[in-house]
Amino acid sequence: MNDKIKTIARQSLRNEPISHEDARYLMQIDGDEIYDVFYWANQIRLRYFGHSIKACSIVSAKQGRCTEDCCYCSQSARYHTGIEAFPLIDTNNILDAAKHAEQTASDSIGIVTSGHGISSSRDLGSICASIENIAKNTHIHPHGSFGILTRETAESLVKSGLKRLNHNLETSERFFPSVCSTHTFMDRINTIRSAREVGLEICSGAIFGIGEGVDDRIDLAFTLKMLDVDVVPLNFLNPISGTPLESHIPLTPMETLKIISVFRFVLSDKEIKIAGGRERTLRDLQSWMFYAGANSTMIGNYLTTAGRKIEDDFQMIKDLGLKF
Repeated sequence: MNDKIKTIARQSLRNEPISHEDARYLMQIDGDEIYDVFYWANQIRLRYFGHSIKACSIVSAKQGRCTEDCCYCSQSARYHTGIEAFPLIDTNNILDAAKHAEQTASDSIGIVTSGHGISSSRDLGSICASIENIAKNTHIHPHGSFGILTRETAESLVKSGLKRLNHNLETSERFFPSVCSTHTFMDRINTIRSAREVGLEICSGAIFGIGEGVDDRIDLAFTLKMLDVDVVPLNFLNPISGTPLESHIPLTPMETLKIISVFRFVLSDKEIKIAGGRERTLRDLQSWMFYAGANSTMIGNYLTTAGRKIEDDFQMIKDLGLKF
């Protein structure tokens, strides 16, 4: 076993920060030693989370016609992807989605709306009413992803019962201008800070395989550590026809697993959630995501792409000796 990996792992097991150089070393490991990285990432997961796995679901509450130009996204109005676009759905439909998620053992439902942010006071009122209905009528936690938020909007969401805001940074500050030109990396940082100031938990992560380099992945991990986010969702590009990245080749399973592992080394005690693109990138190795360090996953469908059958994920968790 590689002694240097073991030494770095012992720091993470004690929740002591590892260095950028150590993270880069881990990210560049190849060959048989990659299994040492997986082994220690799994030990770190067990140290902080045991055999418990969390699951969440999302509902696409407003879809398409987005003014932003994120290069990987099928919902941008600038691209011709053929997805169905619709305005904000009503509160009853969102509540039905929450009740269904509760029945599937999800511990949270994420209400996701497309666009730069919540576009009108009417939409904000409807979203707040949906959050209140979920809090009153289910045992599931209402979370949300609403784009760029002001502090005032975040306060309204908290008052309605929102527990956690999802707002991904997507990539490093250095690479972000290659991903999106219609808002800045600091716009995203400021949204996270505003949400934190009003008492929201923060779910923030990334999408990989969009052309970023190893240093971009490492810098992002340390930015999330600096922000002290609560949950780190890791997404992997599933190229969508009509987007600028439609011809990108998805990451290999081993590269995907290595990213998960290094994020576990850097963010040793944080919930690491594997979300969009896992079916395409991990293929037959989806169960390995937990032994690479993840302790959470999204189940069911995503926003505009289909996920695995929920019963297949349940069986996978059971077969691994893990539990929700």
